Amino acid sequence: MATLLEVYYNKKLDSDHKMETGSLNPAQMWEYQELLYRIEVLSVCQMLIKSSPKSTDTTQLVPHYQIMDAYLETLMNERKNGADKELPPDFCETALDSLRRIADDNRKRFSSFTPGNDNEAYKKEVFATLQTVLTAWIQYRQTHTYINTGVSQ
Repeated sequence: MATLLEVYYNKKLDSDHKMETGSLNPAQMWEYQELLYRIEVLSVCQMLIKSSPKSTDTTQLVPHYQIMDAYLETLMNERKNGADKELPPDFCETALDSLRRIADDNRKRFSSFTPGNDNEAYKKEVFATLQTVLTAWIQYRQTHTYINTGVSQ
């Protein structure tokens, strides 16, 4: 089964072809820019996982966490334009509130995080956090610009 990032890449290739042939209509242009944005966000999150320090030393973990936390905060505050007109007005706000609660819960978890003796503990937590946050983020983004991926999200 393809990852969401792979699905987005394939949709991008299709849109690239439509652009080359001049058959990308305005709605597809809007979806295309959203697709590029989501690909970038998912790629950055992959980088955050891969760059997670394999350590129990909090002096190495804290700077990485601060970068991740700042990035996640940015995701909740940028690109709020283009809410899907077919959805009730409060859907977008509800999805954003849910995303904020998840991010806040993860902040609380990390504030008392202790890796113990496991050098992989922090990386596992980063992965779990990003998986949870990105699920909510994708749902939030779908309230702005719906992208049909052919899989339930």
